[in-house]
Amino acid sequence: MLPDEGYVVREAADGLSALEALATWTPTVIILDLMMPVMDGREFRAGQRALDRAVDVPVVVLSASRQIRATDDLDAAAVIPKPFDLAEMLQIVESVQNPLAS
Repeated sequence: MLPDEGYVVREAADGLSALEALATWTPTVIILDLMMPVMDGREFRAGQRALDRAVDVPVVVLSASRQIRATDDLDAAAVIPKPFDLAEMLQIVESVQNPLAS
């Protein structure tokens, strides 16, 4: 749905792949699932915060996890529980993205 709205999207199958992608690309926003294989969302977020080029990229947590309410430690720009409303998600992505990233 994000490409249909004009966003350039890079998908990662797991947290480690996503972290590796940040070595060469700085997105305007990260949509982060907490439950991922290899490296979960919390581990990814810790790694992201350690990267100078990605530390300021806002994160929107999108998850079906029952622990979604306990996300204060992630410093997320927004938290969206699954299932989610498409219009709401697009509005949140638009409002939190970093316009200086590319």
